[in-house]
Order: sequence, then structure tokens, then C-alpha cells
Amino acid sequence: MLLFSFYLLKVIICSGVLFAYYWLLLRNKIFHQYNRFYLLASIGLSLLAPLMQINILHYADSPAPAIKLLQVVTSSNEYLDEIVLTAHKNNFTVEQLVSLLYVLTTMVFLSLFIQVFIKIHTLLQHHQQTVVDNICFVNTTAKGTPFSFLKYIFWNDHIEINTITGNQIFKHELAHVQQKHSYDKLLINAVLIFFWCNPFFWLVRKELHIIHEFMADKIAVEDSDTEAFAAMILQATYPQHQFALTNPFFYSPIKRRLIMLTKNKNAKAGYIGRVLVLPLAVLLFAAFTLKTKTIINTPVYHGKKITVVLDAGHGGKDFGTVSLNGKIIEKDMALSIVKKIQSLNTNPNIHLILIRETDIYQTPPEKADFNNAQHPDLFISIHVNGTSKDSAAIKTGMSVYVFRKSDGNTFSSKLFASAIINEFTNNYKIPVGKLPVQQEVGIWVLKQSVCPAVLIETGYITNKKDLAYLQTEAAKETIAKNVLAAIEKYALQTETTITNDKVLIDTIPKKNELPDNILYVLNDKIMGSGKEASNKVDKELNNKVFKNLMVKIIKEKEAIIKYGELGKNGAVELSYDPNETTALQSNGSKTVDTASSNANRNNFDAKSDDKIFTKVENEPKFPGGDSAWKHYLQKNLNPAIPIYNGAPAGTYRVIVKFIVSKDGSISNIEPETKHGYGMETAAVELIEKGPKWKPAVQNNLIVTAYKKQPITFVIEDQ
Repeated sequence: MLLFSFYLLKVIICSGVLFAYYWLLLRNKIFHQYNRFYLLASIGLSLLAPLMQINILHYADSPAPAIKLLQVVTSSNEYLDEIVLTAHKNNFTVEQLVSLLYVLTTMVFLSLFIQVFIKIHTLLQHHQQTVVDNICFVNTTAKGTPFSFLKYIFWNDHIEINTITGNQIFKHELAHVQQKHSYDKLLINAVLIFFWCNPFFWLVRKELHIIHEFMADKIAVEDSDTEAFAAMILQATYPQHQFALTNPFFYSPIKRRLIMLTKNKNAKAGYIGRVLVLPLAVLLFAAFTLKTKTIINTPVYHGKKITVVLDAGHGGKDFGTVSLNGKIIEKDMALSIVKKIQSLNTNPNIHLILIRETDIYQTPPEKADFNNAQHPDLFISIHVNGTSKDSAAIKTGMSVYVFRKSDGNTFSSKLFASAIINEFTNNYKIPVGKLPVQQEVGIWVLKQSVCPAVLIETGYITNKKDLAYLQTEAAKETIAKNVLAAIEKYALQTETTITNDKVLIDTIPKKNELPDNILYVLNDKIMGSGKEASNKVDKELNNKVFKNLMVKIIKEKEAIIKYGELGKNGAVELSYDPNETTALQSNGSKTVDTASSNANRNNFDAKSDDKIFTKVENEPKFPGGDSAWKHYLQKNLNPAIPIYNGAPAGTYRVIVKFIVSKDGSISNIEPETKHGYGMETAAVELIEKGPKWKPAVQNNLIVTAYKKQPITFVIEDQ
């Protein structure tokens, strides 16, 4: 309906401009035949111009594409099982109501159109007909006669045809038949059935009717008394009804007909108005049909040859995820996608290596070892996601995973993942995750990779819509082209051999080895540039002993991409995991950096009353467990709340965050989503009024912790 609405708006604008020109320069002029065809042409141009599109191609070179670096989110198992509340929406949306009204009105006009044919057919069936020179003469006393339609002249027996008046009326109706005015009426009335909301088409119909009368009047009074003909029109009794598709003789407005009868027939004015219509028509045609289309010649990577290893997830006895009907398995889909990527690669500077080309089984360590043995520049693992039957209808879309920050290669992997997401966002027919994802539990093939690495979940094999699309050849080709385009853009942007960016050292680079005013970044926090920033880093790292300190020196171009002008002189990125860091004791001795020392530190934190944990070993639980929470939620939360507040059909995932204290009491309840329609408010009130929860446990101690709980509302149209 939206597309048709835009088309309708364009038709109205086009017809409005053309009719305004007619009204100002052509209306009430004596060149009736010209005006008739102008109005008919305006209908055709108004209907066709918005449908036509002529592209004027403009070729432009594109600079090396800049990849928008996306923030990475972390996925975890911190949620309970997904709770889905389904409500059926019976009321129509505004768009549906407007569409229904439009269709009903169209049907009314169509029925009126057909009704006229039925009435004319009835007259033909019940009255005598005489054919003379292919003109069918129908004698009748019906109201509204005389009138003409197509080749028929319906004559009123009360009018004597042999009188001067009768002869003029006959010549008038004969002119309608001979000049085929009925076809004009059929066209404009047929158009109005579907475009009844266009006011300019109604005005065109009115003007066409009067132009027909001008033309017929002119023929009727040739070699006759014009004044007598005008007097006859004035004295005539108007019929009680007339048919929209016919040409009735006694047609209003009479005033314009009388004025036109007495106009100077040799007037030469109006030629300029007729000539000026040509540039107007050209202007309208260009405005509605000509579109400038810029074809960007995207640069092709011609740098040093790079090697990309492609992994088709699972294989052999490892089926991966399986469709709900058990017929489609992930390992086969992943392999077909990987082969499609290989077959569509035409860049000789990009060398693709497949970990498996057949249905064989390999363990994750075997895949990682094979990948590293190739000394690759990039690693891509292709998968298809899956979920339980209960959530299959709502779990949809593709995601791109990178390995955890502590696993290394983070920046380059995030940059490559961002390039992939950017490509898929433009032309993928299922939802695309907007950000790269890191799992709390590392993915082995990513963790062990010596190069930037990503894992692509192309969609959900358990979702009917995702699966239907993924099985098509078009989907495989789209995935392949997007992956190849992302590889090229990443390679173009880096412009250097893509290598492992994880550097494990135990000291910061010497100051004299770094350029002046270089940017310092510590654990993703910008410390500033130059000596002052360096001193801040020294102070931050003072009295700490590191198990692993990761340091990366970034060249100017890459630093500008990541940090803007702050990175114009390059950057030093330093990062460490606080969980793997120990502090020097006051006497200068080191505490032992072992798992037990970490546990002792955690125990100290757990004993602290003001500590609120964001991640714990055992999360807070609703009393009675997951089944009790589901029962409580479904019993006390009305799934139709969003419908009452006007929410359109769809799936809405509400996330509520709150604190569960050591005694199980709930506080600081806040929604993290903003769907509206009363959903977040209802969810917050439900948790607020609920019972105490079972508190979290860390290192065998009860602690205060944050909890996030999703509640999904599904609104379906009936």
C-alpha cells in the first residue's frame, strides 16, 4: 500500500500541473480538438510517467572504502530460558483500514460503471432499432433521451426529426458518434474507478464532457441559425437523469455552450499556449522519469597476495544443528556456502583455502592446526545457528563472532567482522546482527587462530523463514559475494600484509623507541598523547606484575581510522586482564599469581557488603526455579498489554535489569529496552510486586548480584 500511495501522489502532482496549464492557457478556447487530445494525453502522461525510470549513468571512482568499526557485545548464558507471551491482534492497523476503504470505494465506482452498461443494454433490448450507414437508431421515450453512445443514437419519439430543431439535435448526436466521444468517456470513467481520489481527473472528466458538447454544437449549427439553436437549448426541459458514459443533448452548463457558439471562429489567439505545452511535457517527463544513477567503480585489491582459510563448520559425524523436521543439517549447508565463496572468487590476489571440501570429521584442534599451518592472513568459519523448538519462531538472523579480548587479535578481528556486517546489512533478506559478538566461553578455532578470525552464523536453521531463504541459490550467492567484498575492503583498508596483532611482552616499549606525541590507549581507555600520557600509563601499571601484557603499536593510517585525529601520529595499545594481574605487597614481594590467589581475592570481594557482582558462578533464581518463574509470569502478566496500547504486530524482547540482595530482596529495577506500549512498565511492576528471589553464589558465598531477565511479547494478527 505504501508503494501505491507514493505512486498515487506522483500521479496527482503530475495531473495537477498539466491541468493547471490547461486551465490557464487552453480552457474556453475555440481549438476544441486540440484541447480534447491534450486532456486525454495528460491522463496517459500522469499515469505512465511515475512508473517509468530512465537511469542516466554516471561513473565515479571510489576511494578505498573506510570500514566503520563496530562495538563488540558479549553474549553469555546469564538469562533464564526465554519466556514468550503471545497475544492475537484482531483490530486492523491504520494502513489496513485505509487500504480496505480504498478498495471498497473502488468497488462502488466499479459497480456504478457496470450499472450504466446494464441500463443501456436494457434500453436496447426493449426498443426498436434501425441501422443506417452503420449508425444504430433506437426509438424510445425514456427519460434522458436523446443521447448517443458508441454507434447508437437513442432518439426520443417526442422530438420530430424532420423539423429544424430535430435536425439540429440529430446532427449534434451524430457528431458525437462520428468523432467517437464515447471512447473518451469510457477511458476517463475507467480511470476514475481506480484513481477516484485524484481531484484533477474529475476536473478532466468535466472538461472533456463540455469540449464534446462544443464540438457537437459547432457541427449542429453549421449552415443553420445559431440564435435559434441557442434559444432551443435555453427553452429545453432538462431530463431528470443522465448516464455518465453517454452524450445527452441537454447538457449543462448551458452558459459556456452559448458563449462558445457566439465566439469568433477566426480568432488566431492561443497558438503560443499550444506551443508552450511541448516544453512543459518534456519538463514533467524528465522530472518523473530521469534518475541520475552513480555507478561507483569500487577499487579492487591489487596488493600483496593474501591467504584466507575457509572453514565449513562441523562435518562427518558432527552434524551441527538440525532443522525442526530433521531433514536439513548444518554441516551440509555450511559446506555448500564455503564452496560457493570459493567458486565466485575472481581476485588472483586473494587465495582461498578450504579446511574441508568433503563431508569429513575434524576436531576443533585439528581445524585450528590446519589453519595455522597455512600461515593465513584471515580465517573465516561458516556456520548455521539453531535453537530449541520453543523459541524457533522468534530466534532469527545472522551474527558474526570474534574471539574474546583476552584471546588476542581483537582489533583486526573486530575490524574484519565490522566489514562483514556492513556488507550484509545492505543486501541480506534476513535480520543481521548489528554488532560483532564475543562469547564468554571462547570459540576454539577463533581462540587458537594466528590471524584475524571470525565465525559467521548465517541464520537459524530452526527458523522457517531463515531456512527457506538459506536453502535458495540466491542466498548462497549473496553470502559468498558479501564475504568476498568484505575481504577486499578489509585488505584495501589495511594495505599491508595482515598478520597476528597479539604481542606478548613483559615491559612497555622504551620511550626513545616511540615517536613524539604518539597516542596511548590502556584497556580501551584513551590516556592522551605524548609524555604526559606516557606517565599516566606508567602510574597505572606501577606496582603490578603481569601474566600477559598485550602491547600493539599501530601505524598512523590505521590509528586515524580507529581514533580519528587523535591517532594521526600513531598509537600504542596496551591491555591486560585484571584477573591475571597481581599487585606488589608493601614490602616489595610478589603475591603468587595462581588460581588460588585469584580465589582468595574473590573471597575477599565476596565478604564485602557493598560489592555488587555482575558475573557470578550461580546466578539469582526465582523461588521454585525456572518452571515456577514461567508459571508466575504467564499467570500475572497480560500478554495483550501492548495491543491495548496500540502496538503493531511483531516480536518485542523486553529486558529488565535488577539487583538481588543477599536476603533475596529485589531493588533497582530498570528496563534496558525502550519498546514502549506499556511493556516495560508492566514487566517492572511484575518483578517489583513478586516474591524474593534466591540470591547469587560466588565461591560458595552468598553475594549481591545484578540480574537481567528477558520477557518476549509476540503479537500476531488473526
